[in-house]
Amino acid sequence: MFQAMSFLDYNLTPDNLEEWREKPLKQHFEESDVEPGFDQPLFIDSGGFKLMNSTKFGQTPDEGGSANDWDIYTNPESILDLQIDYGADIIATLDFPIPQNLNKQETTERMEKSIDNAVETLQLLDERELEETPSMYVAIHGHNYEDVNWYVSQFLDRADELAEAFEGFALGSLVPLSSSPDTLVDIVQGARDAIPEDRYDEIAFHVFGISGRLCPLLSLLGVDTFDSRSYQYAARNKKFIHPDSWQRVSLDQIDDWEEWPCNCQACQNIHFGDMRHALLESDISNKPIEGEHGTHFKSEYYAQIAHHNFELYSRQMQQVRDAIDDGSLLERVANFAQGKNIVEKALKRAQLHNPELREQLADIGYEGLVAGPDDETFQTKLSSFLEGVEDTTRKKRTISLKHGPNDFDILQHDEYQPPSEADVLLILPCSQEKPYSKSRTHQAVLSRLEDYRERYHKVSISGLYGPVPEDFEEADPVMSYEYVLTTADDDQVELVANRLARYLTRYGEKFDQIIAYTTNKAYRRAIDTAFNRYGRGEIYPSDPRALQLTEHFRSENIDELVGRFTS
Repeated sequence: MFQAMSFLDYNLTPDNLEEWREKPLKQHFEESDVEPGFDQPLFIDSGGFKLMNSTKFGQTPDEGGSANDWDIYTNPESILDLQIDYGADIIATLDFPIPQNLNKQETTERMEKSIDNAVETLQLLDERELEETPSMYVAIHGHNYEDVNWYVSQFLDRADELAEAFEGFALGSLVPLSSSPDTLVDIVQGARDAIPEDRYDEIAFHVFGISGRLCPLLSLLGVDTFDSRSYQYAARNKKFIHPDSWQRVSLDQIDDWEEWPCNCQACQNIHFGDMRHALLESDISNKPIEGEHGTHFKSEYYAQIAHHNFELYSRQMQQVRDAIDDGSLLERVANFAQGKNIVEKALKRAQLHNPELREQLADIGYEGLVAGPDDETFQTKLSSFLEGVEDTTRKKRTISLKHGPNDFDILQHDEYQPPSEADVLLILPCSQEKPYSKSRTHQAVLSRLEDYRERYHKVSISGLYGPVPEDFEEADPVMSYEYVLTTADDDQVELVANRLARYLTRYGEKFDQIIAYTTNKAYRRAIDTAFNRYGRGEIYPSDPRALQLTEHFRSENIDELVGRFTS
């Protein structure tokens, strides 16, 4: 696997590159003396990161850009031509990576461009009628659950209109998050949850740049394949990956090689004294270094460290495959998580969006890894559920894990009155991002209802507090709580339903229409219960394909809601 723009790393001239493009890379190797031969599938990424940082490869002259000697430009056709010339078996579509802390408007613009590129690439592949059409993975990005879920759902919506098929999704922009397991898990779950369950087996899921301790858990969450160079980066820094703790151990921290707990092929061939002398003591560079067991370049010792690290990753992935085959992957993940703080945090985070994991972990005897025991009080349960778990939204606002349902109840605010001019009560589920109105889930709906802004009064349903009118979204308890309502929390679903029913009893007669829009199973259940108790109210979409977040963003579902304002 490599990036289409990798030639920039090797100072190739345009003529050099042209020679490489004359025939597929595999043919170049077949005609050389290189051993062993190259017959594995070739996965070529678009090189979006390199293009993002380059001023040379922009728009074509016809689009107002400048010509370049390579005749390569930042558009799907140019990059696809390069990937095909290389002889790619698998390609990732041209994407616009999203840097950390990029503002929301530019983030959305880049995501929309990447979706457009993926659709165009599908169409180009169909038009080319190639003898060997490469499998296409759609490159996706996002910095939180909602963003990446929206991204995937938008592409699937667009792809439904096309006859061409794609093979899977490839999730990028993850390397900076490798030390933020909570965010990484959110993003992976957001992408996977956007794929309809009946298509799980036909749509593959790859993640770029991730390897190591989190791979078993990510496999459990639906990731099929990984790629990473971290084993090389660790070796460059003279660091071995410890086979038990998975910590990186510097060469100078290993005193007794006989005590090193690894018997991989690489470690069996290491002459430790020679390695320490060459890499820690010798000033010689670019020349062989004499040791007790022969003369070797420093690069050979670095290669041995990299070989060990790679061997460890390879063993781990084989163990994951074996666990999948015999149905023991969850047990393997749970066992592996014990004593590894970053993995345990990630596993607890995964239970936020997949509460079934709680019961499954308890059933196989790993109660200590369950995020929130049901027999605790509400506040303690919530605090322990998020203990040790970070969240990207915490950088933007202060949160408290001690909030409970009594910290906000709209029915205790006598000063509140719905606006008299509104004839529609619009009910939406809350969002992880606060204030709710700025979240992607709310904006997906509200942006389509701009022409009817004076007609509706929005009330969000908090999983913790029940109804939260839009004027109260920035109240401190609303801004600073963290809670995800799930169908497993029967008592809390009942509390939310009861509070909404009481709200409707007090204010419902002020509205001609009471409309809710949600595709979340737990919120839909609470709202439906409240509507039945009150006696009226409609939930949209009326017949979603599935009860998952991707359906929230589906255009036809939002169209149905908008239709209630036009009829």
